[in-house]
Amino acid sequence: MQMIFAQIKQGVLDPYDILSKYSGYLQSSYNISTLTLKNRVVTVKNFFEYFDIEISPRKFKLKVKLPRIVRKNKQALSKEDIIDILNACSDVRLKTYVMLLAAARMHATEALSIRIKDLNYVI
Repeated sequence: MQMIFAQIKQGVLDPYDILSKYSGYLQSSYNISTLTLKNRVVTVKNFFEYFDIEISPRKFKLKVKLPRIVRKNKQALSKEDIIDILNACSDVRLKTYVMLLAAARMHATEALSIRIKDLNYVI
């Protein structure tokens, strides 16, 4: 390991080439997610920087090819799915909570942060 660091510091080895080859190796050898692959390459980059090997962020982006992270589009639940969830709820409080989430299109944390003073009772 020390030999590699010495060769990089002397200019014999290119750290960007090593990181690029490591990325290609991970892509071809392992069936891991794109995010995991990116995290592993960044960890090695940080390891290099710990041993005083300068890695320029601009050169890193240009020379080290990382696969794109593809995010799947999230779709809202259908009306039938919501009805099935409500019918499966045995507790009245849980059913009320699910109805609030569906009716107000809230995130779970938003609904959980509601306080009594936030409510405006109109009769």
